[in-house]
Amino acid sequence: MPRPSSLLRIAAASTAFALVLALGARPAHADPGDPPSVANSTRAKITGTSLRGFDVLATAGWGASTANIRQLKLEPYGTSFGLDFGYTWESGFRLGGYFADSLGQVVAQHRDPRRGPEDDFNTDTSSLNGGLSIGWAVPVYALMLRYTLNFGVTAMRWEIPANVAARSVSIGDGTSPTIGLHFAPGVALLWPYRWFEAGIGYEYLAQVKDTIPSGFVGKLLIGVRL
Repeated sequence: MPRPSSLLRIAAASTAFALVLALGARPAHADPGDPPSVANSTRAKITGTSLRGFDVLATAGWGASTANIRQLKLEPYGTSFGLDFGYTWESGFRLGGYFADSLGQVVAQHRDPRRGPEDDFNTDTSSLNGGLSIGWAVPVYALMLRYTLNFGVTAMRWEIPANVAARSVSIGDGTSPTIGLHFAPGVALLWPYRWFEAGIGYEYLAQVKDTIPSGFVGKLLIGVRL
C-alpha cells in the first residue's frame, strides 16, 4: 500500500498536470464582441460540451493540514470521501453543495512544557466538511475547467489521552468536535461524456477558527450529468 506522503505527491502532481493541460489548451473561439453567456454557449456548441444541467459526483481524495495548532501537529484530513452536486446554467455559472468525511490520521506528539513533565502521546483527528458551492465552468475542447469557491462548516473530531489533556493540552473549548467555518477555493478538470462525468480536482480549506488547521485536498471525481 502506498505511503500517505506518496499518495499526496501523486495527487498534487495529477492536479498540477491538469492545470497545465487546461491552461495550455486553447479553447474554441467565439466572437470577441459577444457577452460572456453567449461566448460560453458558442464554445459549448463548438466543442460539443453542454454546460447546462444537474450533476452528482462522488469524490475520493487525500489531504494534509498546513499549520500547527497550539504546538500540536493535527491531521484532520487524510483520506476523504464525499459528494459534490449542483446545477450549471448555460452561461457556465454553477450553484451547488458538497459534503466530505475525512478520516484523518493519528500523529505522534511530544511536548516539553516549561513546567511539569515532558509528554509523548498520540492525537487522533478527523473531520466532516459541508456547505454551499458557487462556481464557473469553462469548456476546453472535450474537457471542462471548473473554478469553485465553497463556503461551509468543519466539525473536527479529536482524541487526546485524558492524563495529557488534564495538563492543559486541549483544543478549542476542550470538547470534541470543534466546529468552525471555512471557505475553500478550488479548481477541477472534468471530462463530460453524455451522462457520465469524471475528473480530478484540488481545493484549499481556509479555516476561520484558529483551533482547526487549514489544509488542502486533492481528489478524484466521478458521477453523472442529468
